[in-house]
Amino acid sequence: MERVSFVLNIRPEDRDEYIRRHEAVYPELLQAFGEVGIRTYSIFLHGGILFAYMEVEDYRKAMDALAVHPANTKWQAYMSDLLLLNDAGTTSEDIPEVFHYKA
Repeated sequence: MERVSFVLNIRPEDRDEYIRRHEAVYPELLQAFGEVGIRTYSIFLHGGILFAYMEVEDYRKAMDALAVHPANTKWQAYMSDLLLLNDAGTTSEDIPEVFHYKA
């Protein structure tokens, strides 16, 4: 199982709308997460910075499958007005794990 994290950015004034939309994530998208091997997926919000964390069987394989999944493409289009582009021209940036503790 891989542990993966990434950051995304929104405008602070879009905070409430971002939260509202995530209170009703498409059921078919949640089902797709399970189908591609995502076992845990959390998003944390601090100001305009979103920190996402997931545990997934094979991250690259899961992302490739989601990239063409109809539920995900619909969701990405729905969220595109809130997510800001980073310096690389993408909406998310993978961040490395530097410490992990598990009892």
